[in-house]
Amino acid sequence: MSGLSSTVTAQQVFTNRVDEVAAFARSVDELHRMLDEAEVSPVVDRGQGRRNVLTFYGVGGIGKTTLSHELERRLLAEAREKERDDVVTVRIDLSEEGAGDIESLLLRLRAALGQLGSRWPAFDLALASYWARAHPGEALQEFLDASPALRRASRSIALGDQIAEAVKQVDPGGLGGLTGLAHRAALVTYRAVRDRVREGRLLADCDLFAELVEADADYETLSYFPYLLAWDLERQPRGGRAGRRPRVCVFLDTFEVVNGQADRAVERFVQRCAYLMPNVLFVITGRNRIDWADSGAGGELDFTGPECWPQLHFSNDTAEPRQHLVGYLSDSDADSYLREALVRGGEPAMSAEIRERVISGGQGLPLYLDLSVSHCAALLARGGQPSVADFGGSFTAVATRSIRDLPREERDLVRTAALTDRVGAELLRAGQPGVSDGSVARFLRRPFLTHDDAYAFPYALHVALRQAIGEADRTLPDGWSDRDRSEVAARLLSWLGERLGPSGGRVATAQALETGLKLSAEHGVFDDWMALATQRLVEAGQWSELGAGLTGGPVGLPEYRAIRAAIRGVQLRRTGRVEEAIEVLGGAAGGVRHGGRTAQLVRIHLAHALRNHGDYTQAAEIYRGLVGGEFDAAARYWLSDFDYLNGRFAAALASLHEQPVRGPEDEGERLRLTGHIWRVNARFEEATSVYHEAIDLARREGLAAAEAKALANLAQTACWSGDTTAVADAAGRARELLDLVPNPVELVKLRSAEAVAHAMAGDIDTARSAVGDTRHLADGIAYRGGHNLADVADILLGVLAGDHEGARRTRSELDARTRTSGGNTYWVPIATSWIDGSLAAAEHLPAVGWVDGPVASLGRWAAVVTRR
Repeated sequence: MSGLSSTVTAQQVFTNRVDEVAAFARSVDELHRMLDEAEVSPVVDRGQGRRNVLTFYGVGGIGKTTLSHELERRLLAEAREKERDDVVTVRIDLSEEGAGDIESLLLRLRAALGQLGSRWPAFDLALASYWARAHPGEALQEFLDASPALRRASRSIALGDQIAEAVKQVDPGGLGGLTGLAHRAALVTYRAVRDRVREGRLLADCDLFAELVEADADYETLSYFPYLLAWDLERQPRGGRAGRRPRVCVFLDTFEVVNGQADRAVERFVQRCAYLMPNVLFVITGRNRIDWADSGAGGELDFTGPECWPQLHFSNDTAEPRQHLVGYLSDSDADSYLREALVRGGEPAMSAEIRERVISGGQGLPLYLDLSVSHCAALLARGGQPSVADFGGSFTAVATRSIRDLPREERDLVRTAALTDRVGAELLRAGQPGVSDGSVARFLRRPFLTHDDAYAFPYALHVALRQAIGEADRTLPDGWSDRDRSEVAARLLSWLGERLGPSGGRVATAQALETGLKLSAEHGVFDDWMALATQRLVEAGQWSELGAGLTGGPVGLPEYRAIRAAIRGVQLRRTGRVEEAIEVLGGAAGGVRHGGRTAQLVRIHLAHALRNHGDYTQAAEIYRGLVGGEFDAAARYWLSDFDYLNGRFAAALASLHEQPVRGPEDEGERLRLTGHIWRVNARFEEATSVYHEAIDLARREGLAAAEAKALANLAQTACWSGDTTAVADAAGRARELLDLVPNPVELVKLRSAEAVAHAMAGDIDTARSAVGDTRHLADGIAYRGGHNLADVADILLGVLAGDHEGARRTRSELDARTRTSGGNTYWVPIATSWIDGSLAAAEHLPAVGWVDGPVASLGRWAAVVTRR
């Protein structure tokens, strides 16, 4: 530690926890004995109780992580000695940034299993189908390369090539749909897999494969993919003596991060993973005993009770695998550790008296012993002679000595490192810009830091030490105040935002935001980039896992609480709970600087929620207030849409023309809104031309969602001619794309277009059935606008059947609904033109600003019925 030649040597020592090591060995053997003897594999029989989870729990600093690493090391060393290449391990520290992301976790599992062989057809084909729909336009390889841990694991076995090879077996021409993910190629890949599944020609003996391929491409579906990995694992070639099965162990460390939290979403996925992979041993280390075998855990988790986990309940203290309380080291083990950890001239550097003092103070806590060894090394490095008085005391006292032993610059660095989960050299320099590079380099070599280069920030302090440093630092003359910590946290937060930049990838954005929110909660700091990062992730569809496990924080600022509320509001709105979203978002901006990015973030999502709820007028008021701000372009577009909804067509066209084009996605939206205006003015040729332009643009740019919308709009235009073939063609192509990028609102529009087309073609029964379907779909997603479309089709049917009174009653309902919502008001005069003629329709109030006057526009609408 002094940098000079020395007779003192330090080494990592694993104190032999005999009981825990033996329990692990027995667990591995027992699991595979049970699998070999089972009449029906538990992978297939999902009703069997699971016996594949081994847990070690105990207080922080007790040595659980060291134990976990040692168990993994011994397992792999034994495999090498026996020349076995069918033993693989996966290590995931759940405290790391982004470790709870379901996609990343699954792909890390798949990458590890890829060491056993390249063929995992059930998982790989289902993943290709999921990815094509969940991430249109995003290459899987880019995602694999974005996270350091995932990049290292996937490149070691060329995971992207393995998955591509599986796709090639089914669809030789669709390979670009996985590597480049052009949405056309992705669609071909997905349809090839889906069609072969429906024909019973692909993995028909894999129980859940067909369901998972057909299901929506969301996290709920993805969370069942571990079953496919387990199914593929059962079918891996067996080698060696007697066709032995591969041995797979998943080590999950720092499990307290997800266990027993208020939000157990990540733990729910991990538990589902363990349950669906009964042929894999999960070794869990954390501070708390897991409660999966307790009946009271039902509701928050899927699989609970002793029937599901017969060996994880309190009364089992013999059968492995089970739960183990990791105790403190015995005095003899502690003395052995202290004798071996620091040696001088072949003898223990610590005298017997010092060791006795340390053992007495540490009470068998390994981290206490580690810090005492570091303190002794520091004294020796300075040429001092350690004395008994230099040791002992509480854990906080040991942490105090550890800080005091460091030079001034390094004391500030350890305090900085204690503010966040992980650090790197650049992050430390950002927190302490005045510290020299040499001090940073020396600090990163300190033994109380762990290192894992799989992460962007590879260094970490032990969690227990991080917590103790804050308390210990208060007793030092140069200790930091709360204000000092907040100022450094603010520098870290600012640097994270600068490092991320406006073009940061999804994984990097999610990791930076998670760290930023923790700093904000614990130290009362905030930076505007977090509002933009939140919006970026929401727009990318990654809203379900945002903010998981966060609390209010001891000093949480109003901006922090507003961000959390915005995230919650998005989650409620996207899951159909719009009224709850409005309530959460309505009061979220209290105390936040008016007009700031965070306030604007809350407001725009409140407006979106109100619009989804059918309250167009209130939404428009909010959009007007956002003009000129961070979300100016979005606000102006939705105000143009509001003008259109209220029949102010000239104003809508003018504002669309004035707005600068931000990119192909924005241009596609503007084209479609222009098409809407021509369509409701019965200028169907112009509308068709604009929609085709939008379709061509979407295809060129690989925008599957935009193309699906434009095709739905094309169907809504063609339906008024009664051309059922043209409607069916557009609707069919749109539904194919909606398999990739689900959007239930577009399905409502397509069904209403089919209802009108059949009515115009004279197929009344089919049309009425389609109207019923339209209402049913609209109710299922709380889409009030869907009932407007159904009313229009119902009125058309009434007029065509000569039931003018019934048509008038439906028109009255439509009038009341559109007046209340503040949108779609033009449909009432259109319907009136069919019932009472275009002159009567022109007198409707509020007046509609038809593009070329009421007589011409409503005359065209009246002619729709008379031509028929």
